[in-house]
Amino acid sequence: MKVKMKIVIALSVVSLVTITFLISAQSYFNNKEISFASDRCYEKGGMPKIESDFFTLKYSFSCQDNN
Repeated sequence: MKVKMKIVIALSVVSLVTITFLISAQSYFNNKEISFASDRCYEKGGMPKIESDFFTLKYSFSCQDNN
């Protein structure tokens, strides 16, 4: 293999690993935020309402009162 091809392959692998890491980190921290917010909502006597979209890694959170 030529040196140029090896460099392209190496850069592709590094890019793929970096992108995978960033997506995993975003998903992990979203889960932590949702869990924290849900716990606080339950402490207030509310019911958490969560809408999430895995594809875009976005979520919407609201705490509804049970009263």
